[in-house]
Amino acid sequence: MAHHGLCVARTDGRVVFVRHALPGERVLARITDVSHDRYWRADATEILVASPDRVEPPCPHARPGQCGGCDWQHATLDAQRRLKATVVEDSLRRIAGLERAVRVEPLPAKADDGLGWRTRMRFARTPDGGVGLRAHRSHQVVATPDCRIAHPSLAQVIADPVFLQGPAAPERTGQAVDLVAAKLTESGTTSDAVAFSTSSGSWQLVRLRPEGGPEPAAPEAGAAAESAGLAGPVDVAGPVDVAGAVEVVETVEGRSFRLEPGVFWQVHPAAAATLVDAVRTAAAAAPGETALDLYSGAGLFAAFLAEAVGPTGRVIAMESDEAAVRSAARSLADLPWVSLRSLRVTPATVRGLVGGSDRQGGGVDVAVLDPPRTGAGREVMAELLGHRPRRVVYVACDPAALARDVAAAAEEGYRLTALRAFDLFPMTSHVECVATLEPA
Repeated sequence: MAHHGLCVARTDGRVVFVRHALPGERVLARITDVSHDRYWRADATEILVASPDRVEPPCPHARPGQCGGCDWQHATLDAQRRLKATVVEDSLRRIAGLERAVRVEPLPAKADDGLGWRTRMRFARTPDGGVGLRAHRSHQVVATPDCRIAHPSLAQVIADPVFLQGPAAPERTGQAVDLVAAKLTESGTTSDAVAFSTSSGSWQLVRLRPEGGPEPAAPEAGAAAESAGLAGPVDVAGPVDVAGAVEVVETVEGRSFRLEPGVFWQVHPAAAATLVDAVRTAAAAAPGETALDLYSGAGLFAAFLAEAVGPTGRVIAMESDEAAVRSAARSLADLPWVSLRSLRVTPATVRGLVGGSDRQGGGVDVAVLDPPRTGAGREVMAELLGHRPRRVVYVACDPAALARDVAAAAEEGYRLTALRAFDLFPMTSHVECVATLEPA
């Protein structure tokens, strides 16, 4: 198994990366890409000798040449997690020179079937006015009105996308449509909704109501929304233009995070709380300490670091996305010892975070970083570790990037002391890791 849900085969000395296969299988594969000298790409179109881990994909679109959203619907969830663990182990071994056994932990869910979990999705307009997802490594849009991993709110809306017939309808085939599952709160009453956008910064709401229930009144602009699952069947009540004033409220351990809909948030309903628990445990921040939160987004980790260090400590959070910083400022207003810095994480900005006099002198006690898929990079890691924190907690969505940054940390005198992995994205090849680094 290689990364990105690909199996490794070989023919005449050339590597062939095969989708829709599992290790140990014998398959008939159709070559799909011969543009590289060192390797080809292929799809397994017929399974001649099947793995015992193979199952029938629950989604009719999880087939060769169709939707590229899911990688492993043809494997049991247990097998998916084992394969993700081997990918993490292999990355650490090849890139960082570390041998470490990894277990990928499932997230809490009502039904551990790997379906119905994605609360935020980007679809594209289909030629007939519906929505779909793109084929693997292609601009082709595949109609997916019955996407199996979509949260129930999103699944109901995309099954009958009447909202695309309104004034905010996409103008062309392939145009992006962003959807966010939400719960609308107005006058003390909550109702299910989906926020959607077909152009950057312009959001509307699709109201949802219990099947057969009364038609809801139109909400006022600026009404808050709280992301949550649905209690039962729903139908589409129609889009409401809120002129960009939609606010999504996510709740983690009783704390509310007030987000603009386009701000990054974990897409699995249980992901944020799971990561907070893992990061807080790994960081073990104490009252009076100074904590850093790099790539801090909407302030998820900064909030709980602040609770740990208390008003006698301080948290410095750095994020380049201005909308995320605005959201964090609203959500963390009760924590004045959090300093929000609207800055891009670079070697220079990390070097100057706490002042030159604190360098090499214990000015930073703990640090948390949650970089993008490309990782933090050698130079940022060097500047961060130059502050000599006693513990660094690294949240990673890409095993190879994690391994590169762990190797860079080793050059600065830090070693990997703990690692947890979580199945935040069932049916896909993606895996989230929480790594702990400490001075060697």
